[in-house]
Amino acid sequence: MKTHLRLAMAAVAVLAAIPALAAERFLPAQKATAMIADGAPWSANAPNGRSFKLTLNKDGTGGVQGTLFSQSVTWSVKGDAMCLSGTMMSKCLRFQEVAGGFQAWEGDKPDLKLSR
Repeated sequence: MKTHLRLAMAAVAVLAAIPALAAERFLPAQKATAMIADGAPWSANAPNGRSFKLTLNKDGTGGVQGTLFSQSVTWSVKGDAMCLSGTMMSKCLRFQEVAGGFQAWEGDKPDLKLSR
């Protein structure tokens, strides 16, 4: 009986810690933008397999350049995310550092992977 109670208490503690662990895996939005919006191009790989160059400037402007297109974008920090807006996309992303760059997440789904 005591063993079952201890296991149940341990399970409750683990489940209670999961939201905190999820929040910690993302960089604060201000820190992420300071690192990413440096005016130099990033290689961006989208979940659909497309790749392009993404350049974000400190002033909230930037650009996307693909093989057959280019477009201007703007970005801003909203809450815990960096929001990108252009004629072909509009999304708010949270970032985590990974080897060689950053993995962006839109909600609970992986999105762009940025590398140099």
